[in-house]
Amino acid sequence: MSWLVKNMNKIERMKITGIILLFLFNLLGVVPSMGQTQEEKVYSKIDLMYNVLNQKDKATLPAEEYSKCFDEVDLAVMLMIDSLPTDAFKAKAELVAYKNVMNTLGLYVDRGGKDLVKKYKKRLKGLDMKSPFIDELPYIYEANLYGRYMMNNKIGMSIKRGTYVLKNSRNGEFQRRFVQPILQGYMAYYGYSDSLRMLMKDVKRYSRDSQLLAFSEELRAKCLALSKGKVAPAFTVMDEDGKTYQLSDFRGKYVLMDIWATTCGPCIKAMPGLIETSKQYENYDHIVIMSFALNVGQEGWAKFLREKDFAGKMVHMRCESNISQFMTDYAVGVLLRYVLIDPEGKIVDAWHIAPSEKEFTKIFNKEVGIR
Repeated sequence: MSWLVKNMNKIERMKITGIILLFLFNLLGVVPSMGQTQEEKVYSKIDLMYNVLNQKDKATLPAEEYSKCFDEVDLAVMLMIDSLPTDAFKAKAELVAYKNVMNTLGLYVDRGGKDLVKKYKKRLKGLDMKSPFIDELPYIYEANLYGRYMMNNKIGMSIKRGTYVLKNSRNGEFQRRFVQPILQGYMAYYGYSDSLRMLMKDVKRYSRDSQLLAFSEELRAKCLALSKGKVAPAFTVMDEDGKTYQLSDFRGKYVLMDIWATTCGPCIKAMPGLIETSKQYENYDHIVIMSFALNVGQEGWAKFLREKDFAGKMVHMRCESNISQFMTDYAVGVLLRYVLIDPEGKIVDAWHIAPSEKEFTKIFNKEVGIR
């Protein structure tokens, strides 16, 4: 049963206002993109109509007045949707409307008291996230609908959102476009964590897209290649004085690498703390704490260290290997990144906890054999 039928009394009371609003919205219109389909033009118009409610003069209204404004806009949208030519078109437009309800009334509802909460829940009652029409929406609308729905239902962590999409969407392309960045981001920040493993299992179980399956397996292989006990990929570095070293030159020592770049603001901010950490371990001959810069050109890097007063205060190295190859070998997707290598040249932890973290000393000391 359509929204209009279920709310006929309300519509009769507000029809004049809604028709006037609908006329004004049509008069103002939406300047459509040349590439938009007819359906996308309608979805854009629905967005514009609801967006009025997020303007400052409306969003700051008392609950009762905001509720009245919402009803007027909502009715105008429903009248427009009811005039669409096919049931399928109407169903998809109603889904776009639900997305906007969550993006307007849903953002206001916590300030509005119990009556507004009740109204909001009632308005969302007909939303069916298993509707086959969801997968027929343009990507941005499907993604926003899922995003708002998951936020509305307190599905907060991106890993859980990825799993929700995998389990509920039947659109393989949408699954890939939504989940792939989550996989990539979690690996970049946390490596082969329990959360990433869980999402990869869900990809294998629920994905309808062969590209997503292949991408997940590729990331998994990269993580496994950098897991504890694997031989660390070789590299060449250069120190402040221009002397070059191979990874093999550090055999017999634990090497903690701080992978950074002079263009990375957070990296620069963290450097004084790293220098202090290196001083704490400077009397341990079996430990090297190294800043590892991904910078091309010795002169600019050395000058930067001097200007920032970092020079000579710890072991500073710059990548002399092909930087792109090094980033591939160590799966570097974000900076800062810390890697701990053991005296045999094997990985201890390729996504090591940062020295600035509270638990660093306890974890690091255990790893390098300090009691």
